[in-house]
Amino acid sequence: MKINTFLSLTMLFAASSQTAMGKPLFIGDSLTYTLAKNYSQKAPVDAKYKVGSGLNNNILNWQNYAEQVDFENYDTVFVVMGTNDPITANQKGEYQHRARVFIRTLKRKNDKVVWLLPPTLKNQRNNALLANTRNALMEAAEQENIAWVDMRAALGTEYIQYLDGQQIRTHDGIHLTDAGARLTLRTLNVIQ
Repeated sequence: MKINTFLSLTMLFAASSQTAMGKPLFIGDSLTYTLAKNYSQKAPVDAKYKVGSGLNNNILNWQNYAEQVDFENYDTVFVVMGTNDPITANQKGEYQHRARVFIRTLKRKNDKVVWLLPPTLKNQRNNALLANTRNALMEAAEQENIAWVDMRAALGTEYIQYLDGQQIRTHDGIHLTDAGARLTLRTLNVIQ
């Protein structure tokens, strides 16, 4: 696997002379990009993401990636993953186990891991399946003693594209706009 398949927001958005120490790392699927980009307007941040990836597909083996990367120098590792992993109730146990193994790998290198659960999707079928994914991730996070944040707390449990006159979701029914990312990040401030 090549690390250069990832985008480091540190290089794109106001590269800082600071070391990784003192800043967080966001890793995950394409939702990671907008969250990290908006966080970078507040403070230095690193981000590694792969579009379409998750724990349940072959786009990127996140477990192998986690075993190879040095996470020790980050304040917090925010995992933004699950949106591309809609699962059935029968798949929940296997997915939860995969998440627990991934979390353990991260925690061996950094104790402060926070998992951001997928937001509500416009596609009702995928959103119904993501209820299983969210549940598996919450249980895995609790079993491994890490924090989790449900993005629906900021963006709503029902899919909405606009909130208070601002567009918070893109037209594809999946991704966040900058306003949606800022709203989600405000929720993270509760635990930072």
